[in-house]
This record gives sequence, structure tokens and C-alpha cells, in this order.
Amino acid sequence: MPDLKDLSLYHKAYCPFCRKVREAMKTMNLDIALVDVDDDRSAYQMLVQEGGRSMVPCLRIDHGNGKVEWMYESDDIIHYLRKNFAS
Repeated sequence: MPDLKDLSLYHKAYCPFCRKVREAMKTMNLDIALVDVDDDRSAYQMLVQEGGRSMVPCLRIDHGNGKVEWMYESDDIIHYLRKNFAS
């Protein structure tokens, strides 16, 4: 299973669904790298090319075996974090 260091949240600062995920991360005290696609054009391009969609929030999960998963939908991301990382 991936570690927190293997996760990054692709987001936009003013997106309400992104805010929802960031607040859940804060509540769970999870330190996950944040990638603002409005500030980083190459990150936006990576999101579209590798993830297949430009939608945020998107949790990038590096499984470490060459497999990278791109998880969309704020509720799915929060559920994944609670299930795997909340104490």
C-alpha cells in the first residue's frame, strides 16, 4: 500500500470540492503534497496526459511498481484517505 509520501493532491485554490478534500486532510492530520494546477502549467499538463482528465481535485497515487493511479471525485478521495490513513 502506498505511503503518504507517494500521494499528491492536484487541486485549485478556490475550487469548493478541492477545499473539501484539503479540510478532510487537515482533520485527519495528513501531510500530502499539494499541486496547484493553476500555478504549475506542467502539473496541469501531467494531470491531463497521465490522468486523462483536467478535473480537480485529483489524488495521484504512486504504487511504487510503475503503476500510478489518478483518483477523481472529492468523496472518493476522502473515503480512500479515511480507509487507508486515518487513525
